[in-house]
Amino acid sequence: MKKNLILLLITLFLSGCVHSINQQGLTIRVPASQITQSLEQQFPVSQNFQYGKVTLQNPKALLQAGSDRVQAGTTIGFSNTLIPAQTGSLMISGKPIFDAKTGAVYLTQPNIDKLEFNGYKLASFMQGPLKDAIIPLINEVFRTRPIYRLDQNSLQSAFVKNIRVVNGELLLTFGL
Repeated sequence: MKKNLILLLITLFLSGCVHSINQQGLTIRVPASQITQSLEQQFPVSQNFQYGKVTLQNPKALLQAGSDRVQAGTTIGFSNTLIPAQTGSLMISGKPIFDAKTGAVYLTQPNIDKLEFNGYKLASFMQGPLKDAIIPLINEVFRTRPIYRLDQNSLQSAFVKNIRVVNGELLLTFGL
């Protein structure tokens, strides 16, 4: 166990991702580019609905200073037999949580920050019953699709004590 912890520390130091070492433990930073790479492995995602097909592709993660949330954006496409294919963009944000069983980071408490189709901003129309219907669906997607995953062949996830977004950085703190 101690040998695995030493190997983890050496790996983290060599990767340049170490943010700090203090009384709480070792904190590493996960850049938005790594989150984007993780998301790219899970996309495109398509689902057929009664009224047409929705496709999400080209995911991108953003970490903004002053926010404690992770933003995830995608290109969204809609098609059915009655109208030409429509494309737009979707930006959602959520609070990161870590699941030690899966070694993965998920998003909770989702917000629709941006929804645009053909230049029309639709996020402001996402109120009341429509928003109440969509948020649980988005929450379910983020609960089942991780935005980032630690190596499943290592013991890293057993040592994660905390996860947070600070000053535009996703920080994982490891400790005993």
